[in-house]
Amino acid sequence: MVQCVVISDEVTGGSSVGALLEKNRSSVCTLISSQALKEPAINDFDCLVYSTNSRNLAPEQSYQLVFYAARLLRKPEVKIYAKRIDPAMRGNTCSETQAMLDALGDMERVAIVVPAFPELKRSNVGGYILMDGRPVQKTIVGQEDIQPQASGRVADLFTEKFRYHAEALHLKELLHGSEYLANKIKELSERGARAIVMDCTSQEDINMIADAVLSSGIKFLAVDPGPFTATLARKVMRERVSTAPHPRIFGMVGGSNPLVSAQIGLLNLNENVHLVPVKNLELLMDDQRRTSEIERVANEIVLNAADYNVSFAVSDNLGASAQQIEQFYALLENTSRTRTEAIDIISAAYGEIAAQVLTRFKDFKAVYTTGAEYTVAIQRELKAYGLRIKGQVLPLTAYGEILGGEFDGLKYVTSASSATDTNTMIDAIQYLKRKLEI
Repeated sequence: MVQCVVISDEVTGGSSVGALLEKNRSSVCTLISSQALKEPAINDFDCLVYSTNSRNLAPEQSYQLVFYAARLLRKPEVKIYAKRIDPAMRGNTCSETQAMLDALGDMERVAIVVPAFPELKRSNVGGYILMDGRPVQKTIVGQEDIQPQASGRVADLFTEKFRYHAEALHLKELLHGSEYLANKIKELSERGARAIVMDCTSQEDINMIADAVLSSGIKFLAVDPGPFTATLARKVMRERVSTAPHPRIFGMVGGSNPLVSAQIGLLNLNENVHLVPVKNLELLMDDQRRTSEIERVANEIVLNAADYNVSFAVSDNLGASAQQIEQFYALLENTSRTRTEAIDIISAAYGEIAAQVLTRFKDFKAVYTTGAEYTVAIQRELKAYGLRIKGQVLPLTAYGEILGGEFDGLKYVTSASSATDTNTMIDAIQYLKRKLEI
């Protein structure tokens, strides 16, 4: 039964959305012939993606093609309608969005325009399209556009060329959270907005916008290059038990690598994450102080875990200052330990923290770790004998499930401390979220 209908202005973009939807384990069919819209067999798919090949046509022509397709694909059981647009806003974005709204026939339906594609480093800030942080006009894609938008501002495009009333919501609105954003979207809808252009810089922003749209209760049309539509599909096109606890992710990051420190900084900016510092020097003191520090960290994480999507225990030595390094080596000298012995003691303590946290808070359904010593220590403490590797998130970052012990099957992502991409943690957490939603 068809639950998601996507109309694209060209076939390659339509196919890319289809691939994103297929990742949700939905059955997907892409169509390029108007005759195919009448085929009974297409009703056996979860998602239909139809390409009008109208990008370079006149706005009036593209309107007619999209209107006709949307009318044929309009069905009571469809949960998501989407208009796929180019990430650089090439083509007849406004006229085709109008065509879908008109064809669906609901005067209260609102086009939620989310032009961002974070994986391609394309974002929308202040209404402007940025590609890898640069205005679209200063990129190769912007130069090859045969019909460039003069200002590069999506909000202006909808204000100037959209037949209906359009509004824009900027990053400052997203900072207030999903509930605030839902109320804002509902308010704009009640004031007659038929299109709302959303700022967006990350997949976390897309998740928040999707949650807000669904919570607002409005009828909507997704207008985006694909990630927003796929995110909505993950949230809508699966059965969910409302009383089930929301799955959360637990992470542990040890060591003193400044690159990992940068990854933590970006994670903190992009996720609803609770970071609990671990005082590594305390772990090298006597048994009482070591035990006390382990319990302090575990208690702080467990007591606050329900308020966060992600909880991390993080070394206080990340990006360590010269003074911290001096204190560390002074302690080694006083206790007659080698650096290797100290790391073994510290990593073993991290393993104990993980075991306490996962045993006491059962809603953690996935774990992320950085660094070989810490990954091994945690698995040992959990009585696991290894990982069942099931995929690669990024180079030097693997996805799998714990093998053996009480936590057999627990989803797990581990990164090498030499993974230099500052987005490594963000991408890993988003990867785990997708796996938990399926």
